[in-house]
Amino acid sequence: MLSLFRQRGLSNIVYGIIIAATIFAFVIGFRPQATSKTASLTETCVARVRGRCIDPKDFGAAYRILMPSRSNALSRKLNLKRAALDGLIERELLVDEARRLGITVSDSEVTDELYRGYVRVSVPAADPATAQRIVQETYQSYARAGIISAEVAQAHVNDRDTAIPIDFRDPKTKIFDMKVYERQVRMLSNRSTTEFREEQAREMLAAKMRDVVRDPVRVSEAEAWDEYQRRYATATVGWLLVKEAWAARWIVDAPQANVDAWVKEHAADVDKAVEERKKEDAPKAGHLRHILVKLPFPATDDEKALGLAKLSWAAAQIRAGASFAEVARATSDDTGSAAQGGDVGDKTDGFVRPFKVAADALKPGETTAGAVETQFGYHLIMRDDPAKAADIEAQVKRDVGRDLYRRAKGTEAAQVVARKVGDAMKGGANAEDALATVLAGYAHANKITSLKVLPPPPAAAGDAGADDDTLAKADGGAAATRRPAPLPEGRLDASTDTDRPQWQTSTAFNSGGDPFPGLSPAGTSSVVGFAFSAKPGAVDAEPVRTAEGFVLVTLKDRKTVTRDEFAKDRAAVEEDLLRAKRDEAMALYVKQLRERAKGDIKIDPSYIEEVGADGGAGGANDEEDEY
Repeated sequence: MLSLFRQRGLSNIVYGIIIAATIFAFVIGFRPQATSKTASLTETCVARVRGRCIDPKDFGAAYRILMPSRSNALSRKLNLKRAALDGLIERELLVDEARRLGITVSDSEVTDELYRGYVRVSVPAADPATAQRIVQETYQSYARAGIISAEVAQAHVNDRDTAIPIDFRDPKTKIFDMKVYERQVRMLSNRSTTEFREEQAREMLAAKMRDVVRDPVRVSEAEAWDEYQRRYATATVGWLLVKEAWAARWIVDAPQANVDAWVKEHAADVDKAVEERKKEDAPKAGHLRHILVKLPFPATDDEKALGLAKLSWAAAQIRAGASFAEVARATSDDTGSAAQGGDVGDKTDGFVRPFKVAADALKPGETTAGAVETQFGYHLIMRDDPAKAADIEAQVKRDVGRDLYRRAKGTEAAQVVARKVGDAMKGGANAEDALATVLAGYAHANKITSLKVLPPPPAAAGDAGADDDTLAKADGGAAATRRPAPLPEGRLDASTDTDRPQWQTSTAFNSGGDPFPGLSPAGTSSVVGFAFSAKPGAVDAEPVRTAEGFVLVTLKDRKTVTRDEFAKDRAAVEEDLLRAKRDEAMALYVKQLRERAKGDIKIDPSYIEEVGADGGAGGANDEEDEY
């Protein structure tokens, strides 16, 4: 039974007499095969599972064992009270299954397990990732409390179940000590040793049932090879995003007759948009609006010139009669405020200094005379004038239909451009030449007056004499060039707009990775499927839809793996895959158990409410939960 009794020697005989007396007290009054207690109508139960009552002491003990430090913040983060209760419900269902199959736990098995110092508590298996995280945090919590070592906690980093090694030995004799055991049991579970032993017997029985489910699962060599390829075979793609906003700006023609016909066909949507825009665009006393053209950091002179050209184009649209709000929606790189017509509120205290100084100087209805440069890029800023409310409302009615028409047609146009570039590449052109040829067809020169870049604000009080570099650092570290950036050849067109399509190259990704930002799950699946099936140089058959437009994808390179490489890593891959398959089998099994028993499970939700961040009813006791 106990390894100590299997050893020989006089000293062991002496210790044996002492331990025999301990074991008698240890097991007296408990039988692992005793029938489970059923709930009476007067009992208080956290949950009832097929008539058995999980009382508050059972629940409290499970929760305490899962998190000995009892941190409310961590408990909320892991939803630990719910996990503790779900674990107990799962345990009871597994115990029923074990008994149905004739699986038992003997008295000596329980004694041996506790004598060795292992304490179990069930963690719900329906969500393996959450289960692993809870088990990891449980072991880490025991390590932080000094109950186990950090090395032991690390050794259990991949566990899905808990078998926590607790030292029940006398510090001097290094043998099991009943007083140490009783003290630890009380601290960990707040239960008597008899109650604790009974719960541990049920935990062991549930553990045996989990083994019955998991142990038959195997991993074939073919499965391991497929998994190895999925992990380590990589692809690199070139991708070209054709933005709808760019297409709407440069490709879509909007004759008034076409706009009127489209508006009539989509009258309900247009009317709804008009009402929404009236609220968003109505001038509010003191409110500021801005249009931002972002610059990379650090920005080159050419990048600054193109950014300023785009903002100059936006200013030209406003001078031609378009509303500031509509141009902000179509142009601004500050997507949060752009959706609100560029509105950033009426307070400037939180803004960087160049923006704040320029904005504070504006009177109602005024727009900055030029571009305001900050570490974010170039801004055009306007202050609302409530006196112009009637004019703004009329402008909204006039502009909304045209704007929605351009956006709708911009979606179609973006797809057409992406397809044209793809067709040119399929015809033999390289990626850059194909793009340049297509863009040349939309290079409608726009002669516009370049905005000047406003000078930086004077130094603030306390930093008199600060030069431009010092001021730039105070504004966020952007060493801005204060010279006005020239508009390239006085023109902005489809090929110079900062939103223009530009080829980019992805990092290497595997078949479970994300090729590049902005893809939906369906888009990711499409691109990954193409990347691992096509030949290098191939172009995807159809552009992929994204939130901003359409992406054309070409396969640049694919790295395969060899059988020799697989042979070196096969054991680790098989271990990981086996764990995942067993997790899946266990999750499916317990889900089926709960589904079949759902009519026989009743829960009192009041027990699984986590304590709020302010301590809830516990007030100052935010770090401890007592039961």
